[in-house]
Amino acid sequence: MSSRTLRIFTVLSVLLLLGLALVQFYWFRQAYQLEDRDFDQRVTSALRVVCQRMIDYNNRPNALPLKPVERVSANYYTVQINDQMDPSALEVFLKQEFSRRDLKANFEYGIYDCEQHQIQYGGFVCHTANCDDQKAVKTAFPKVSGPNYYFGVYFPEKRNYVFGQLKLWTISSVGILLVILFFSYALYVIFRQKRLSELQTDFVNNLTHEFKTPLSTILISTDVLSKPHQSAERLANYAGIIRKEALRLKQQVDTVLQTAQNRHQKLHLETLDVHEVIEDLLERFQPRIQEENIQVTLELKAEPSLIQADAMHLTNTLYNLLDNAIKYSNNPAVIRISTQVINQRLMIDVQDQGIGIAPKHHSHVFHKFFRVPTGNIHNVKGFGLGLYYVKTMTEAMGGQVDMSSQEDKGSRFRLVYPALR
Repeated sequence: MSSRTLRIFTVLSVLLLLGLALVQFYWFRQAYQLEDRDFDQRVTSALRVVCQRMIDYNNRPNALPLKPVERVSANYYTVQINDQMDPSALEVFLKQEFSRRDLKANFEYGIYDCEQHQIQYGGFVCHTANCDDQKAVKTAFPKVSGPNYYFGVYFPEKRNYVFGQLKLWTISSVGILLVILFFSYALYVIFRQKRLSELQTDFVNNLTHEFKTPLSTILISTDVLSKPHQSAERLANYAGIIRKEALRLKQQVDTVLQTAQNRHQKLHLETLDVHEVIEDLLERFQPRIQEENIQVTLELKAEPSLIQADAMHLTNTLYNLLDNAIKYSNNPAVIRISTQVINQRLMIDVQDQGIGIAPKHHSHVFHKFFRVPTGNIHNVKGFGLGLYYVKTMTEAMGGQVDMSSQEDKGSRFRLVYPALR
């Protein structure tokens, strides 16, 4: 699937799912409002009957107010009685009328006392399973205007009760949410696999080019060497070219093999002196340092300088960092290698003054096959495996890798290991 087709498919799919989610939200909201309206109507009807029964209970005929029931808030109702009330009788009437209308919601009630000018808390009535009226929070019923006797009914769990009546809607909404989540994850996997495929394609193309260039040089040199009557100086010159290109091929093969084997290769941990490893590595780089006029500064201040690591992999990680510092530096390269111990952690810094890395690439530099774009610099070769190898092997040996970099100001890579005493 081409990138353009994938983008169109993704946009259309996202729009479709967003539309589906909005429609579901709209209908769920409508269903909630209908259920809330139905709840209000049933409560109002029940309270009107309770009001009439209390009037009859008090033997006060024709005392029913014009509008006895008032909805003060979404879950609080008041009922005007214009007479004193028996709390026990009121609770019985409330239970009976709510049960007749299938209102199985927990509620609290209070009675306003005109003589004391305050609401007396009546009680908490349980209608749901696992309800404990002893643990109920006593609601402070707000007063309403008017001097008449009235009682208030409060439904503390009304929202949960209404949602409970929308089980099918809730299940369908959760189902749609899960579909959206699974689809989002599928898109993430598709883009991740596409990105990995592109990286692998770039790697194969780069690998082919990197192998083809030295092989072409070797073939040309062997053709020259096969001709008769060559001078000794010319033979030595082309033999040196063949050796140099062969070593380059070997280094490239070793890089690929190191990355391919590092997850399956058993580590041989031993006590190593970091300073000795760094000095041995610089001896290997000495011909290149002299040839390219590289300036390397050592600041080996770690004390103690011992860590537990695999000698081969530690050398290879430092080799990769030093090689990158040289490749991504301006000529002549200026590199500083330093060590220090802070809080029993030994830190190895490899710092250059090269082209640096843009902030947008910082989170990707340790990914497999990733190569930082170098703009007009075309002499930087590689497979995008060096820093991936550095991070993988350092963490396998119990260490950590840290990087800081600014464009045109250089980069600093830090390896951190537990220091041994």
